Amino acid sequence: MKIAHDFSALWRIAEQLGAALQPFQLSRTSTISAIEAELIRGREVKLHELEVVSGLLAYEGRQVLLYIPDQGSNIDRVVAGDRDTGKKFHVAHCSALESMKNSGRFERYIATTDVSGTFKLTGTDIYNRKKEDTGALYVCQKCLQFLNYKQAKINYSAKKLRETFDLGEFFTTFSSCFRYLPARTTAEAGEAIYAPNWKEISANIRASVHWKCEECTVDLSANKHLLHTHHIDGMKGNNTRSNLRALCNACHRNQPLHNHMYVPREEMKLLNQLRRAAGIFDGSWAKVMKYADPALHGVLGIAQAADWEPPAIEFSPPGASITAEAAWPRRRFAISLEHPLPEIYAWRLVDLAGAAREFG
Repeated sequence: MKIAHDFSALWRIAEQLGAALQPFQLSRTSTISAIEAELIRGREVKLHELEVVSGLLAYEGRQVLLYIPDQGSNIDRVVAGDRDTGKKFHVAHCSALESMKNSGRFERYIATTDVSGTFKLTGTDIYNRKKEDTGALYVCQKCLQFLNYKQAKINYSAKKLRETFDLGEFFTTFSSCFRYLPARTTAEAGEAIYAPNWKEISANIRASVHWKCEECTVDLSANKHLLHTHHIDGMKGNNTRSNLRALCNACHRNQPLHNHMYVPREEMKLLNQLRRAAGIFDGSWAKVMKYADPALHGVLGIAQAADWEPPAIEFSPPGASITAEAAWPRRRFAISLEHPLPEIYAWRLVDLAGAAREFG
């Protein structure tokens, strides 16, 4: 049974008091599976139990991060905020994690889908007594470089990026690689202050632009559910025409403070197939980097830096049963987020990790 409650009066009181509205997360505890609930809490795993999907870490088809809770004698400093003394958490199968696996390291590893950035830690205090607490850790810089996340490898910015690294945004970026979306949803503070006739307002806005995205111009008249109405100033009660834009869900995700929006892979592929058919991809790197699936941005950035020509987006190699997210027909080379990867006659099909190795 769906339960709804209108918190608009509460939000209005908060605004009158001058209180800042903060995002919060809701866990869909009534619908999540046992494994999803366990991964939110954190599950102890062995390295060989993890899957590697396009170079990313997964467990039972779900994207996870991996960390070591035992901080040894550094736990007090880590809990106090000195993340440099803590062990790094991993989001990819980087060289550091591969080295640990090959050396047979037997630390206690925890896989989790919790993107709060706060970890359950253990260690020993100055009196050598066992201690348990929570604290923040840095993301592994080698993971960021391996994926070229936000161009960290080509811009030599991994150390700087770790300071502002957002796990929720990271998981959203690579959501297309996985069968399951995280078993949680993010709600914006003040989200309940929609006008009572919001559905009608939204429909009118979208119809007024003939069901075309006002950012990328893709025509969604046959797929109206993919077109959203966006509040430019973030205020759900401000429904003046100048504050509203009709955006496809992918362009909506790219708006400020919307980087935690999930776009399912099948919807991302459909959008880019429609964009390709409409000629929105004009053969330039600018359009590729703007509209390709965000999961590909890292490896595509490496390809661009290596002077590769812009790829075709959502391209179907001859005789193939799939469309590759990016392809270079002249080279018979393509990148796919399928897992496991199918074989294509006379073509080389790779995942994100394979692409990163190819481009160097």
